[in-house]
Amino acid sequence: MLNKELQEIKREPKKMSDTDPRIVIIERGALSRLCDILGDYTNPVCVSDELIYTKYQQYLEDSTGTCPAWIMAPNNSQEEIPKQADIIIGFGGGRSIDTAKLLAREYSIDWVSVPTAASHDGIASDVASVIQNGYRYSKKCKSPIAVIADIDIIEQAPTILRKAGTGDIICKVSSLAEWKLAHDHNDEEFLEEVYNLVESALQSVLRNDDLESLIQAEIDSGKAMNLAQSSRPCSGTEHAISHAMDRRNQNLHGIQVAFATPLCVHFLKQVDYTKHRPIDIQEYMRDRDMPLTFEDMKLTREQFLDDIHHALRIMGKRKRYSVLEHLNVDDTDIIKACQELNY
Repeated sequence: MLNKELQEIKREPKKMSDTDPRIVIIERGALSRLCDILGDYTNPVCVSDELIYTKYQQYLEDSTGTCPAWIMAPNNSQEEIPKQADIIIGFGGGRSIDTAKLLAREYSIDWVSVPTAASHDGIASDVASVIQNGYRYSKKCKSPIAVIADIDIIEQAPTILRKAGTGDIICKVSSLAEWKLAHDHNDEEFLEEVYNLVESALQSVLRNDDLESLIQAEIDSGKAMNLAQSSRPCSGTEHAISHAMDRRNQNLHGIQVAFATPLCVHFLKQVDYTKHRPIDIQEYMRDRDMPLTFEDMKLTREQFLDDIHHALRIMGKRKRYSVLEHLNVDDTDIIKACQELNY
């Protein structure tokens, strides 16, 4: 059945509503379904890391009936793959999946996303996160033809990775509102279908953050970025602050964006672009034991202020309009907001 669907995908012109990945499997034992995806390919390459390889290499090969060539992340797209390779499997966490994206882009072949943790919203997107000279930026790649999310595997990941994935979804409270603000006041492109897809993903996790709901929300967020041909619906000032924090903090991406979200929501609330209250977002985070204070993040107020200044430069460089720019926020305003929010 999946082979037939893959053939139809290759033949049919793509419409906005059916962007890749159009094959999504989220279930226990899902890895065994990978063999259906690989049916039309003869030389798969699997990108993973040493931990996942040691734990699951035999399981993947037994489940799929294939013996792929293996490449260990976090090698980048300069890694050579066998010349006859015709599909790449990204099997692991963010680094493995990003490396798979980069290799699929470089060699112009299909790839499949097989996440081993629900740690971020990039498992289905066409954007890879790349670090160069200590800075993280996004590189446009290609969408996976399928996402295979095996609950049996993903639920064994460390709890902190799930918290990071949750953070990468709840930050949409900020990114969506700021995207609408940027459209209204700075003429940034806005797509209602994409907005609604991300909003639905956000609300599903706010209502119920069980593992399956979280994975589906991450996939839908990735599809939204593919549709928009931009990370803008899912990435606002809170993400730029996280990128700035990468210069020294190096916490998990989803933890950092969640930490910055209440501050951004505080200012978005002032201009009536969100119904959410920062205190409610903080309560949601507190219930899931996520960092809320400078002490939790091993961060000083002065460092955070510096991160925000750097984030605004990132937003300006990317031609993205920030709510902080809109309100002409200064350090006094930020310090006062941090005090009110008990950072």
